[in-house]
This record gives sequence, structure tokens and C-alpha cells, in this order.
Amino acid sequence: MTTSTDFSRRGTLLGAGAMALGGCVSLPAAAATIDGVAERLRPALDRALVDGSTSLLVMQAGEILAERYAPGWATDRPRELASVAKSIVAVLIGMAIEDGFVDGLEQSAAEFIPQWRDDARQAITLRHLMSMTSGLDDVGLALRNVTGDQFAINAAAPLRDPPGTRWAYNTAAYHLLFHLLLRATGEGVEPYAQRKLLGPLGMEDTHWVTSTGRGEQGPVTNYYSAASTARDLARFGTLVLNGGRHDGRQLVRADFLQTLTTSSQALNPSYGLLWWCNAVPGFDATGRVGGYRFPRSPRDTVAALGAGGQAVLLVPSRRLVIVRQGNPPAAPSLFDDLMSSVVEALDV
Repeated sequence: MTTSTDFSRRGTLLGAGAMALGGCVSLPAAAATIDGVAERLRPALDRALVDGSTSLLVMQAGEILAERYAPGWATDRPRELASVAKSIVAVLIGMAIEDGFVDGLEQSAAEFIPQWRDDARQAITLRHLMSMTSGLDDVGLALRNVTGDQFAINAAAPLRDPPGTRWAYNTAAYHLLFHLLLRATGEGVEPYAQRKLLGPLGMEDTHWVTSTGRGEQGPVTNYYSAASTARDLARFGTLVLNGGRHDGRQLVRADFLQTLTTSSQALNPSYGLLWWCNAVPGFDATGRVGGYRFPRSPRDTVAALGAGGQAVLLVPSRRLVIVRQGNPPAAPSLFDDLMSSVVEALDV
């Protein structure tokens, strides 16, 4: 048996917590209208739920239209996001730039990574790290459960290719961005994220996935990902849809978000800066499957994607946020199937 959110529960979420869902609230619709939309969405969500999903949420213009959970999966139960957290870190970097902690995307990462200052890696910029074109070779690096100093280990990765000449999905390079944020802000990743993003959006059920390692100077924090809920991810997705504006405040610049979600280079046009985009053909994370990232979905679709089938899918032209969390789906086309089916149902 699955669970769903009825109209009264949606009203509660969008009443007291409405501003946390993007700062834009629709006027109350008739229950029959809302329930009619939810019913049209049911087949799409049923198919996704059967295919390993534990949390599903569809929101349009700040209003939850449908919400489904697998048995035993409560609305406030976080699930690890895998690489969806990359897209959250990207927004935090934009905030750090606006706060003056980081000069900009063209700043050399070596200014925060001393190991790179005296060799060819000083040419690596933040843009290179975020677009997966750093040229770093991460073969053999441990990406999880590191017992040593993750920062030192990843920073020691040699340069395989000149920066900007090869696209390769590189999670170790992304992990370095956590440490870059820590060094740039001087505040720590957790407090900075809480003050700038999680707190203002009301993402109360989101936390960072870390471990303690041991470096030359003693214990260190190793960063991997985040864990969150469908509702918190919907809050985050709505911020991006709203051009960084929330509750009357501009939390992050709209033009920076546009840069994140636009093709960042010609080597893999499907990739922005720690975000995936659907406007032009490109490749997936393996670099092997060519074509549009979501062939049957609107071309303006952008996405935060993580291993195992974690996703925040945004369609700006429809003011649409779709969240999927769960186990690896059997159908490789699950996200495209889900999005195209939701759009079709809403167009009726």
C-alpha cells in the first residue's frame, strides 16, 4: 500500500510553511480541482513508485499537486542524495561569490589548495572543477569511507589532461569544493549552508553526509553528500525556479543560477556547472550515451541527479518541480518517463 498527501495536508504544508516552499503561494483551489489533477497524475506516480521509488513529489507554481511515499517512508525521513548534493553545493558557491569569499568562477582553485600553487594544476579554475573539465585523474581515489584526510588525498590527484580539454565526471574533484568552501568562508560548510540556504528555505530535514578522518595534524572532516526529504528538495528546486528569490529576498543571483543550469562547455553540452541540462544533445555521466538527456521532456528541463535514481527535475516553462528519491530503477528512462507523463497529465 502506498500513501499520498490529501488536500487538507497540502493546505497545512502550504499554509504555515508556504513561504518556505519558494515564497510564492497560489490562491486556494477547489478541492475537486486539486484532486482531479492528482488523479490524472496517479498513473505516472504509480509506475514510478513500483520501480523502486520511496518518495515522489510533484509541485507547480509553489503548490504540491501530488505526493507519494513507499510504505514506512515518512515525509520527514531523509534519504542520501548522492550527487544531487553537487547541485546544492553549486548554489552555495554562488552565495560565497556574492559574499566576497570567492572572486568568481575564473578564480584559480590553487588559491584555496596550496598543493597546486607550484605546478600545472594552478591553471584549474572553479569553473573547471564545476564543469567536470579539471583534467584531474581520480583513478584509484577513494570516494567514500576515507579514513585519512580526504582533502589531502584528493588534492594530490595528478593532472591527466590540460584543464578544459576533456570532460570526465569526477566526484573527487567535487569533494574538493566542500573544502574550498570551508577555506573560503572560514565558517565551515555546515554553518554557512545553514545560515545562507537551509535555514532560510526551511530545509529542516536536510543534513550533510560526512565522516571523520585523520590527517597529519589530527582529526579532519571528510565530506561526501547530503541527505534530505522530498519536501526539502522541493523547497530547493523552487528557489532555483524562482531565480534565487525566496520570501521577498534574493538569496542567490538569478544570472548565476542561469549559468549553473546552462551548458557549460562543448565537450559535453548536457552538463552545466554541477547541474544537468536538456537544451542540447550531450552525454550522461558515463560519457557514453549520446543525445538529449531527457529526450521526451521539455527542452528547458534542468536536473540535479544522483546515483541510485535520486533526482530534482525542474521545468521552468511549466513552473514545475518533480522530486524522485529511491532505489535504483529498473527502467533507465524512469526520469524521462516520469517527466513526460506528468507534463502530459497537466496539459489535459
